[in-house]
Amino acid sequence: MNMKKVLVYVMLGVSFTLVGCGAKKQAPTEQNQQQKVQKQQESSKLGYEVVSELLEIKDKHIKINYPQVKDYVGEILMDYMNQSLKKIVDQYNSDSYDDVNIDYEITKSNNEILSILYKGTGKIKDFGEIKIKDSMNLDMKSSNEINYESFIKNNDEVRKILDKKAKEQGIKEGLEAEGIRIYFKGDDVVFYYMPLDDDAKEFIEISIPSKELEGYVNTDFGEKPAS
Repeated sequence: MNMKKVLVYVMLGVSFTLVGCGAKKQAPTEQNQQQKVQKQQESSKLGYEVVSELLEIKDKHIKINYPQVKDYVGEILMDYMNQSLKKIVDQYNSDSYDDVNIDYEITKSNNEILSILYKGTGKIKDFGEIKIKDSMNLDMKSSNEINYESFIKNNDEVRKILDKKAKEQGIKEGLEAEGIRIYFKGDDVVFYYMPLDDDAKEFIEISIPSKELEGYVNTDFGEKPAS
């Protein structure tokens, strides 16, 4: 092979390499642009956006990722919502806990309800490691929090339904719980609790279609708070 051909092949090789590198650089930019457009469309459709905030305290090994509402039409209501969503930080960023690592999942978001499920681990001083599971549900019309107590209208009937579902899930003793909490996912309401057994370390979840709870739950969660 003569010297001219060698030089041609070398130059072609360099050209392909540069083109390849250029394509790799452009791809993430296009992807980020698509994600940005998608977020804007979702925000416009919902009337708000949910963004992530991070609290990190390195010397205590605390890392809490939590959501905040952005671009909601009512600034005062949005402030109330964000205070509620940040309660997870106030709860676990305390002298009682260290080695805390919490993240969240948006399990439902529309113009009626925003439901957030927090999950992670932490250590209670003089006790040891625990599993963390918590939730925050917001009525997006009033900014009021929705919990088991404010959601359930007929506690006796709902507990009967939960007891039956628990046994269907293979829990022989049925529903044995205090401090039941909820979050919303799709068309279901998810009830979860830590069993009364002192050795229990895993939360139990019972998911019930909203239709099965009609008549036993509230759909109005109060007026908007005074400004």
